[in-house]
Amino acid sequence: MNITGFTFGPAKLAAAPGAAVTWTNADDSPHQVVVTKAPLKTAVRLRGQSGSLTFKDPGVYDYACALHPGMKGTVEVTK
Repeated sequence: MNITGFTFGPAKLAAAPGAAVTWTNADDSPHQVVVTKAPLKTAVRLRGQSGSLTFKDPGVYDYACALHPGMKGTVEVTK
């Protein structure tokens, strides 16, 4: 997943259970991915840094940037 222009790309991603999803920050601003309704978050990442989260169970996981709440995306975990 890319973070550019204060957006996550792609906005929706499909992943298999147990797969790690990695976000790479290409913005000059720091970002932190926080999954809503789940105890998952990356550390704050600066330009050029990456952070990964592992989604173990099937479901739809909405997430946002903790520093810029208007930035949102979804990971859909299916078998």
